[in-house]
Amino acid sequence: MSTIKVDTYLTRGGASEIAIDKLKGASSAGSMTVVGEGGSTTTNLQQGLAKSWIHVANNQSINDSLNISSLDDDGTGDYGININNDFSNATWAFTFGHDDQAHATILLSTEISQGTQAAGAVDIEQVYVNSSINRTHYDGVFAMTCHGDLA
Repeated sequence: MSTIKVDTYLTRGGASEIAIDKLKGASSAGSMTVVGEGGSTTTNLQQGLAKSWIHVANNQSINDSLNISSLDDDGTGDYGININNDFSNATWAFTFGHDDQAHATILLSTEISQGTQAAGAVDIEQVYVNSSINRTHYDGVFAMTCHGDLA
């Protein structure tokens, strides 16, 4: 295998743009470090990418997803989201968003069912809180993006 080392690459027209089909990092496990927006720090490219996501329709079916194997409907507003390729541990993070016009004027909340986040799944509850601070589970459109290290 040959190695080409250069400080700067310019096309014949002077542009420093290069098109590639495959990009690999130079460090272990294919990890790649890139220079941050300010130019003085670096960030790990793999850790910044979403490892899975899901968009669920109002009828509680999966509209689209990445690295999600299935969605369990465990009752009104109670779901199990199963991940195809597990995270390395149970402490991965997610961002969850609701879209339910019927409850637009009151607080919408998503909670992890106590003790149910694992490397390959999470149980969540979708609720709204009315002016009397009553929690009510409901089925509605939602989306979730997951971040963490894959196993």
